[in-house]
Amino acid sequence: MTPDSEIGRVVAVDTAQVSIELNRDLRGMSRNTYEGPQEVGRINSYVIIPAGARRLVAMVTRVVLTEEAEMKADRTMVALPAARRLMKATLIGTIDGTTFQQGVSLFPVLDSPVHLAERADLDAIFGPIELTADPVQDPDKPGYCIEIGESAVVQGRPVRINPDAFFGKHAAVLGSTGSGKSCTIASLIQSIREHDAVKRTTFVILDTNGEYRSAFQKQKEDGTWNEAAKRDTLYIPSDPRMAAERLVIPYWFMNAEDFVRLFQASKGVQRPVLLEALRLARNDTSMVTPLALLREELIWEINRIWSLSGKDEKTSTDVRDLAKGIKKRIGQNDLATAWDEAQSYCDLTREDVEKAFQEVADIANQHIDQGTYRKVIPADARKAIRDALEPIYEKLTGLHLSDSGGITGRSADVPSYFDKLKFRSRHIEQVLRREESGGARARDYAGTMLLRIDRLLADSRFDFLFGTPGETLPSPAQALATFLRDTLGIGAADEETRRSLSNPEDVPEGQLPFYDRQRDGETAVDVVILDLSLLAAEVLENVTALIGRLILEFLQRLGEQGGEDARGSLPVVLVLEEAQNYIQHPRSADEESISRLVFERIAREGRKYGLSLVVASQRPSELSKTVMSQCNSFIVHRLQNPEDLRYFKEIVPGIYGPLLDQIPALAPQTALVLGECVPAPALVRIREARPVPRSHDPKFYRYWVADQAPTIDVETICKRWEGANDTECKEGDS
Repeated sequence: MTPDSEIGRVVAVDTAQVSIELNRDLRGMSRNTYEGPQEVGRINSYVIIPAGARRLVAMVTRVVLTEEAEMKADRTMVALPAARRLMKATLIGTIDGTTFQQGVSLFPVLDSPVHLAERADLDAIFGPIELTADPVQDPDKPGYCIEIGESAVVQGRPVRINPDAFFGKHAAVLGSTGSGKSCTIASLIQSIREHDAVKRTTFVILDTNGEYRSAFQKQKEDGTWNEAAKRDTLYIPSDPRMAAERLVIPYWFMNAEDFVRLFQASKGVQRPVLLEALRLARNDTSMVTPLALLREELIWEINRIWSLSGKDEKTSTDVRDLAKGIKKRIGQNDLATAWDEAQSYCDLTREDVEKAFQEVADIANQHIDQGTYRKVIPADARKAIRDALEPIYEKLTGLHLSDSGGITGRSADVPSYFDKLKFRSRHIEQVLRREESGGARARDYAGTMLLRIDRLLADSRFDFLFGTPGETLPSPAQALATFLRDTLGIGAADEETRRSLSNPEDVPEGQLPFYDRQRDGETAVDVVILDLSLLAAEVLENVTALIGRLILEFLQRLGEQGGEDARGSLPVVLVLEEAQNYIQHPRSADEESISRLVFERIAREGRKYGLSLVVASQRPSELSKTVMSQCNSFIVHRLQNPEDLRYFKEIVPGIYGPLLDQIPALAPQTALVLGECVPAPALVRIREARPVPRSHDPKFYRYWVADQAPTIDVETICKRWEGANDTECKEGDS
């Protein structure tokens, strides 16, 4: 290292912080070296401190000027104050030869010389300015090969990230509104797609503000869109007017928990009723017979009685009332045909069943003493109840009550088709009748849930989920596989598989747009933009959670069932724009959020299966702490809210504390990049996104000074808002 690069000496060491006194002969705050003039003491610049055979790298965080009076030896004269220039820096890594590694394992000693970082040092830290023609020699070890911008301190020095480190361990892009988060994400994806070695990517963007299409496609004068680059992008809007392209997610893809949260089924009565109705619906077929319905109902009720009689609580009255209710139910006229089938099928008569349940009621009644309940039905009484029901159960199932068998078929979680109208009119009613057969006021308790179900099924805003009110979405072959191919941008299946898909007569064009695209041979795409901006706010959490869960569970099954090397073979990056809207940290212990639970699970488990999160938010303090704690890389734009600043300082290593003090003053398009994705913390001027997302700040002054006010079609907008279709809007205009 040349002597002319020396600028000072270490005068204090405090763990990762060092204090440096600049040389007194240093004129101004610059130093002429053989590489040219360099600034000294610029915030965020790098300095080098030799430590044996290695060199410590520190980042300047503070520069101060102090004055000290000099006392002569005879104490008779005081000289004019002498200025001391002190610089504080944070140790960030070590250079060993030509290799840089984050973190320090040794510290400088006092009076160690301090040097400016020369080009060789910066090359060791950030890599050479110009990469070789083949930058990725080993795909398993890409290194820092994706350029995200240029150092805001060292002019002409590109800053690159390691894509495996950035995406493999989740990342966060944070900043106040207008600080450039959307442009940063768009620029990052564009940089990856423009890289010579990259042949394909799988980015899925949950675009809650409708910003990203313009970053990857350009709109022509006739209103159509073309790709802005050579690679393909799939844009899926939530606008119902775009019938042939719009987002449609069939309701039967939801699992039991999705339905519970969507219908807001409370614990107690509502949740069990909903879950059992879902199970019945998913196991229902068009070939269901009256005997099958009767068998299902009797098996369910016998198991309920057996479960109640074995509980260590006051259940005698419950068992008696339930048995009487079942006896009344099996005598109703709608089961007459089923009894005829039962007698010929398994020699089971209604009289035998009524007698058995009456015997159960009598046994339970014997253990009710003057209006008070004994805590438990005695063992001998439980055996008598079992002996009364055992013959019926055997004829219905071929199993004994003590066996582990019971109700079989699909669970309420399986993403299999069911008819939404039958679900509401038949299966929920069937479960309510069961509950009420034991004297419970199930219908009263489930009233709020039933009202919400009816409202959602009839509300046109939820057509993307439930289809047109009064009708149901078709259930074409391979619907789930086709949806996932579309959402992940994998492209259409082979010709043989496509031939197995339903004909257009079975699924009319525009009814399931994802199905139409795959049926028509949609090619693979690099970026899929799910525009969620026009979805009703009350279902945003449900929709984001459903998309995230389907992708995660598909990748899990791919890893477990796809072969030895299948795990992680389809890396997917899921970009969560404005994530604070659907993965908020709970404000109380009782606050529940289905999307928060799903994305916390992805944050914990997704990396193993190749699913990565890029969390973009303007309010990090409101985000789930579990999700944020799993992020190992950060691109931080300006943050001004004290709570956000305090929270962010808590989740990053403490040695970066002095660096974070500058975050409130960062300029637009400038960000502090931290974590495993970069070789060293850096203040970066993010490369421009070309084209840019539709996230421009409003131009108030341009509107104020314009000669003519823009024409606003308020009537048409409001008619669409009120639910009118385009035809009605045009007729109204004429």
